[in-house]
This record gives sequence, structure tokens and C-alpha cells, in this order.
Amino acid sequence: MLSNHNAGGDMKNKVDSIDLVILRELRDDCKRPMRELAQKLRMHPNTLLQRIKRLEKSKIVRRYHADIDYKALGFDMHAIVMIKIRKSGLEDEGLLKNVAAMPEVQSLYAVTGGADCIAVVKAKSRDDLVRVLRAIQVNDSVLRTTSYLVLVTYKESYEFNPLSNVTSPKE
Repeated sequence: MLSNHNAGGDMKNKVDSIDLVILRELRDDCKRPMRELAQKLRMHPNTLLQRIKRLEKSKIVRRYHADIDYKALGFDMHAIVMIKIRKSGLEDEGLLKNVAAMPEVQSLYAVTGGADCIAVVKAKSRDDLVRVLRAIQVNDSVLRTTSYLVLVTYKESYEFNPLSNVTSPKE
């Protein structure tokens, strides 16, 4: 049995192999009807619902969302922006708060290595990307940025599912 930490940091949540299979299935298709999923997993729909509610309450399942094809909406520019900050203090969560709040910034990470942060940016055009980069660069905490344009995407984050090989005793 695997133990997981909840938001409070204690070890109250026990995740068993059935929970892992439920998580695998939710990750693959969270809109599947409950009865269909229960039938596939060979469990009663009420039992399945109780387990899902427990996973949600313990914050293992944090939210459900739609996978949107932003390129189809005109966001053709995809860039990885390495950000070097002026001072140390990445533990200061407000340091790049305005960068994280930019709608074009898909993700923002504090990292080790040559950069202090990495931003994943989606923009509609080259001019739009330049505007976003300038907005990042005017932040008082930013010393410099280095940008890389994404030419080909081989795997998207929504395809990440390390539970894809998990099986339950019933399968």
C-alpha cells in the first residue's frame, strides 16, 4: 500500500492499487460516465464514487479540466523562456507573481542550473511573443531572459500518465 501526503502534510491518505487504477482511468478520460467506469473496473458505482470523493477530498485529485488545442485558436508561437533573476530568493513566492499572472504564461518553474526560472509561453504571433517577453523583462526582479522557440512538440504534458501501466487485482 502506498502512502501519500495530503495538503496538511500528515499521512492519513492510503492509496491502494484500486485507487491507482481509478486515477489512471480518470487521467485518461475524466468525463467517462461513472457507470461505464465502474463496469470497466468491475466495481459498484457507489463504491467507485466514494473512492473518487475520498481522492478529491485528500487533494490527490486536485481538479478536472479540458485539454484545449490552443494552436487551433491561433496561438502559434510556443516559447521556453529562461529567466535569470537579479537577486537570490526564489523562496519569495511573490518574486515573479506578475509574470505568473500573465495569461500567455502557461507554466513558471523555479529551477537549478544556468537560469533561475523557466516560463513556458504561448502567443498568437511573433509580435505578441515580443510583447510578452518585454513584459517579463520589465519586471524589477528579472536580470535577463533567453528564449527558445519550440519548433516541434513530441509530447505534451497532458500525455504524461505514469499510472498507465498500473493494474488492479481485478484486471
